[in-house]
Amino acid sequence: NEDDIAVGKKMPTKAHRAIARLVQAGYVRVIFTTNFDRLTENALRDVGVEPTVIASEDALKGAVPLIHSRCYVVKLHGDYLDTRILNTETELSAYTAAMNGLLDRIVDEHGLIICGWSGDWDPALRAAITRAPNRRYPMYWATRGEPSKVAADLITQRAGRAIEIDSADIFFERLEQQVSTQAEMRKQN
Repeated sequence: NEDDIAVGKKMPTKAHRAIARLVQAGYVRVIFTTNFDRLTENALRDVGVEPTVIASEDALKGAVPLIHSRCYVVKLHGDYLDTRILNTETELSAYTAAMNGLLDRIVDEHGLIICGWSGDWDPALRAAITRAPNRRYPMYWATRGEPSKVAADLITQRAGRAIEIDSADIFFERLEQQVSTQAEMRKQN
């Protein structure tokens, strides 16, 4: 509502906005989220990117193919406006075959930056990350403090790298700034 907007509640964070700018610049094409909110989509739309949002198997069936989308937002646990959200231990134990197929393809064909997920919950997502056969693209796990035992095992299994951060906002703003700086340096040369 208007009051929330006036005080900055329920608005995309600096991290959401930095990720959106990375998408806008073409450096990020796929975003997984376990959140039900629409902050990621709102941040993307604020920079002129209309994402393909996959929040259910129904959405996946009718979605533009990944290769033809500027940005895929995969809402693994659903959307808060859909009563079929996944939230219990049983619901998070397995995804549908179609969703597993999408996750398998994405994890196999893209690098991963994980931030804000402990790894302790959602065994279906852990399974998708560990069953990918290739390690051709890196995995980075941004964490405040030591990663959990489950996260540390995933990092080791994927030959990933843990990165200690102060906050998601600082991490993604810094990442966007560094990527932009490198892109500018290449233009000059």
